Amino acid sequence: MKTKRFDFNWKPLQLQISFAVDGSVPGQQNYNADTQEYTPDYTLTPFILQPVISILDKDEVLAAGSINHALTNVRWYEIINGTKTLIASDNADYEITTSGGNAGRIKVKKNAEPKVPITLVFYAEYIDSRNGQVMVVQGSYLVSCSSASDVVRVELDAAAQTIFNPLSDAQAQTVTATVWVGDKICDASKYALVWEVQDENGSWYTAETDAVMDYDITVNGNSVTINRWLMGSEMHLRCRVKYSADGNTGSVALTAASPQAEAVFVRRIPKYEFDITGVPYNVPAGILAVAPTAIIRTTKGDITDPEKELLPLWYIATNKASGSLSYSLVAHGKSPIIPTTKMDNNYGAVIGLDVVDRGYAGAFTDAADGAVFCDADGSVLIIH
Repeated sequence: MKTKRFDFNWKPLQLQISFAVDGSVPGQQNYNADTQEYTPDYTLTPFILQPVISILDKDEVLAAGSINHALTNVRWYEIINGTKTLIASDNADYEITTSGGNAGRIKVKKNAEPKVPITLVFYAEYIDSRNGQVMVVQGSYLVSCSSASDVVRVELDAAAQTIFNPLSDAQAQTVTATVWVGDKICDASKYALVWEVQDENGSWYTAETDAVMDYDITVNGNSVTINRWLMGSEMHLRCRVKYSADGNTGSVALTAASPQAEAVFVRRIPKYEFDITGVPYNVPAGILAVAPTAIIRTTKGDITDPEKELLPLWYIATNKASGSLSYSLVAHGKSPIIPTTKMDNNYGAVIGLDVVDRGYAGAFTDAADGAVFCDADGSVLIIH
């Protein structure tokens, strides 16, 4: 009798492992040394990690999908500072599921040390039922903890940019700073604030150090009050924090890495329209002057006191039968008196109105050397 042997030539299984966080507790923690609290605290709410193991059989003998229920010899190890330790079943810091559809699931009930991560190493075996081969399943997951005590930040109750409309907005604005350590407000004894303003050259200097020129800002501990009407076209404000966990803020030097927050205040007058009223169509003979009135309005209605920020300029030109007219500036203000001397007996005259921004208020300085003019009491003279 002649014989011939036939064998199955199985293609290797494709095995894949991934890790899924079960629940809302993440695998990263923060530790606040000031309050000695963990966020989240695994001793209160465990971190749950589920390894997901699946196979793909190209011979299509075994169904593709999860094989957690078929795992054997399920184990977890922890590695801390390079030391690998088997997590035993009696270890109260962990809870491991070794069978069923969730085989391999681990509950972490201990907190990691700040900046000393825990590497969780998963090990299991799977027996290929086609040929009895034992396949080893391995993977690792890092549980880390950062120190929230180092995360100091400062927040201002002002927007990053605030538009100041001098026609309608209040002149003064108070800005208050709040210092946080992690997710808690910092103890006032552990920090000091330094308020700074940017000069015209872009350099920062400490507010109120210039007794003459810092007339537009007042510092009061955790807050400053800005006179936006006197700040110029804009002001760049910065608040920096000197933080010391032991309260020794005097020994802390400010650097580019110091916690800080900035805010910018910009003077901007919105679009406005203007018109002329109070001028008769025909001027009676012998009238020496007319008294027009400027009406200035924004989208919110007529401006009741426009001359504080806007300057109406009045022009007059002798009218003629043809050709361009030559206007001369004759008055300014909301309700001027304009003489009729430029009126032609036959063609009359044309009155023109233009309204311009007076610009921001500021110190009265010498044009030659920039010296600031002060009154007898030493107060800066403000011009607008």
